[in-house]
Amino acid sequence: MLQRQTLRVFGLIFALSVLTAVANAATCSNTSLKGIYGMWITGYDSNGAYQQTVGQIDSTGKGTFTGTETESDNGTIYNDVAISGTYSIAANCTGSGTIINPKNGNQAHYNFSVDLVAKQVNAVGTDSGHGTASGQVVSLGTATCTTASVEGTYGFYGGGLDTGGSQWQFAGQYVLDGGNVTGTETSVVAGVVVSSVPLTGTYVVGPSCTATITVSGTAPYNLNVVFIQKAKAFFAIETDSGYVGTLVAHQ
Repeated sequence: MLQRQTLRVFGLIFALSVLTAVANAATCSNTSLKGIYGMWITGYDSNGAYQQTVGQIDSTGKGTFTGTETESDNGTIYNDVAISGTYSIAANCTGSGTIINPKNGNQAHYNFSVDLVAKQVNAVGTDSGHGTASGQVVSLGTATCTTASVEGTYGFYGGGLDTGGSQWQFAGQYVLDGGNVTGTETSVVAGVVVSSVPLTGTYVVGPSCTATITVSGTAPYNLNVVFIQKAKAFFAIETDSGYVGTLVAHQ
């Protein structure tokens, strides 16, 4: 009896080992990055100015992509700017690529890794002497959204700089319901904590899963948003001049 149980255990271990080996043998190619993706990037330019970006790209699966982004460059807002770029993915799911800087037309370079399970890409800029940048793109799944399809309760966190250049971090909860927003937020600005501020506002959703949110709390603010339907999440960037702020929200 003991011998049979031992054989069963060894058989189970062997089967799990085979499955693990198969999973680890997954390979990538340029076709691994195809479809609509939400994008979030943070970093600093060559002058040390803080930059944050949220946007959306459409990847061909053939080594090129196009898209739009909203960027806050030390509080100067570049809204819904067209972008384009290239990429090349190796079989081990690492890669490199280029993207055209929409502000000056210069070409920037980046390295990345592909997560086939999460359907996301994690990337870092590789141009020496041209500032720093890192971020991710995540597959939208369904690239069609409505006011009703994004309803729900989202926990969020984020941060950046306020108009005075003070460090700013926050977290809280949004409830999206029929175009209306309610919730609470706790923020820390230059070490000063403001807890559990009630939020009210509205949201408007476009068919491509981009949206705008307007919220009133301690002060009103506006967000450009990209919903990630597959992950029940969204990326958002503040579009009020003078602020540098992004957030990530999940149901």
